[in-house]
Amino acid sequence: MAYASTTDTRVHVLGDMLMVTGTFTDGGTEVDYSQFLSTVYAAGGHLTSITDTGIKVNGGNVAAGDTVLTVDTVEAREHFAAGQTVYNSSGTRLGVIASVDSDTQITLAAPGLTTGHANNENYYVMGANKPSETLISTSLDVSIDQTNSLILFECGNRSATSTASVEDGRWWILGTR
Repeated sequence: MAYASTTDTRVHVLGDMLMVTGTFTDGGTEVDYSQFLSTVYAAGGHLTSITDTGIKVNGGNVAAGDTVLTVDTVEAREHFAAGQTVYNSSGTRLGVIASVDSDTQITLAAPGLTTGHANNENYYVMGANKPSETLISTSLDVSIDQTNSLILFECGNRSATSTASVEDGRWWILGTR
């Protein structure tokens, strides 16, 4: 997958401040802000893609409204935490985790699953999957290189064997001309 980026500019409501925004696909990017800004005050970004946790539905189909889910393949406690939102492969929000009861069971907050799904379907999270013990590093880091007038948006890899990031996201830079 090839990296892609788009850029647009908007004048900020605070007089001479300017906000430069854009999107990226398939990993991070660097943005040369010298044509828009002379000074950068802040920069940020966020991921907009979902990430497979490797955790699957176990023990048959689950129905809308179910709150206690049996899972398998990898340990739930390493990938999930209370308060985290869970998605399916199409990006449909399934619910919010109330508790991670064991390596093989999670409980969703009421009203439970928003939609049913079949045995062995994977659970996803929005943005980076941040397991507690792993070589996976899919978070987004934003750095300002003032010497070269660059903002660096860097995503990690989804596994120890992957060679490219596939994350998508949006970024912004705030500064003056």
